Amino acid sequence: MDLKKISFTIFVILFFLRGFAQQQVHVKYYYVRSPIATLYEDLYIKDNNVISVQDSIMNVNLNGTGSISAVRKSNKPATKNYFISQLQSNNNLKDIFFTVLDRETKYFVHDEVSKPIWKIEETKTKKILGYSCIKATTNFRGSEVTAYFTKELPYSTGPYKFFGLPGLILDIREDNNNYNIWKAEKVELTVDPKINFTPKLSRYPKMNMRQFVEMKEGTQNKELAELLSKMSSGTKTESQYKNNRPGLEKVFEWEIK
Repeated sequence: MDLKKISFTIFVILFFLRGFAQQQVHVKYYYVRSPIATLYEDLYIKDNNVISVQDSIMNVNLNGTGSISAVRKSNKPATKNYFISQLQSNNNLKDIFFTVLDRETKYFVHDEVSKPIWKIEETKTKKILGYSCIKATTNFRGSEVTAYFTKELPYSTGPYKFFGLPGLILDIREDNNNYNIWKAEKVELTVDPKINFTPKLSRYPKMNMRQFVEMKEGTQNKELAELLSKMSSGTKTESQYKNNRPGLEKVFEWEIK
């Protein structure tokens, strides 16, 4: 191969690498958070950077009578929740940094999430927003979930903390549940240049995921104990809440022996 052919080959490779690196994607997900609460989550991808932004104000459906804005009991201004990560990962753990509100205090949490072991069913497909999507299932921290991803958008990520598939997740939900559902409603191949992939979050208390879970559950257990102490000795109450987490993340990596 002569020098001109070598130069041309290098140019083509660099061109396509440059084109891929500059691709941008924005996905708007409709997130069913609980039996009565929904919100939107916007996922942005640019180069190797990934950020999801969740609305801070939820829509609440009360007894099927319609939707109202959730009432905030705090005088603090509304803020958004962020989930920040990188597309590329060197191992089976992904570093995810996110913000979360608990007891009127917002925290900045570092979570090391194990790569899910996905079962991909190539023959089970459906169209979502014009993209051909393939079914995949996994157990995510104790919850069985089903996802549909598209290879037409070759980004190994999705809403919330989901990743590890050979394409972008456009629909994912917990099995046998009417919430913990993310459904893509819009896909754009551009990103608003005003989107900040590195928001300043240093003002929030920092901790890792284990510290946050232990702090939150310690507070919940204390509140439950105080409530029980005020009840009469003959009052019966359910104690399962102390042992079973109601959210999507039911078992964490450090708890698996």
